[in-house]
Amino acid sequence: MEESSVTAVEAPSGKSGGPSRSVLAWIIAGIATLVAALAILAYVLEQASEPRPVAQLPQDPSVEGTFRVDEDVEFLDLTPADFVSHGSYGVLEVWSTTKPADKRCLAIVAEGRVSLFRCSAPTFDTIADFDIEPALVPPAPSGEPAANIRFVLHDDLVDVYLASNPAGGYY
Repeated sequence: MEESSVTAVEAPSGKSGGPSRSVLAWIIAGIATLVAALAILAYVLEQASEPRPVAQLPQDPSVEGTFRVDEDVEFLDLTPADFVSHGSYGVLEVWSTTKPADKRCLAIVAEGRVSLFRCSAPTFDTIADFDIEPALVPPAPSGEPAANIRFVLHDDLVDVYLASNPAGGYY
């Protein structure tokens, strides 16, 4: 009888695991792409739902305060000279101060006197909500009258937001 020779069959170099590894790699790549697309979509939707200010009022230190203060302002031992102007929004003048040092304060002045005064810790934005006759301030971006105004002081800037109605969100 003849002896048969047996030769070993080796896998081609560079390919180990066969077709199942290739499919697995494609599945992982597809899942990673889907996750990235969902993360981008979530970010875009979150940005779109964020309210946008209708005005931004920077500080104008050249303007001196000539308004009457109320008991809240007097309690903190503040005078109009302690405030920095941010200009006006409609008939409302917007002022801020960092005195005392442990507070950031925002004053909304109407008809020559402080109508609204809010303070917060320096690490938080100071927020002041004000209701006014719609004819006394610019309309909302949609053109409808807006009587509910939110002023937000952060750093040296006051952002102005409008709400079309109290139950709705701010523009």
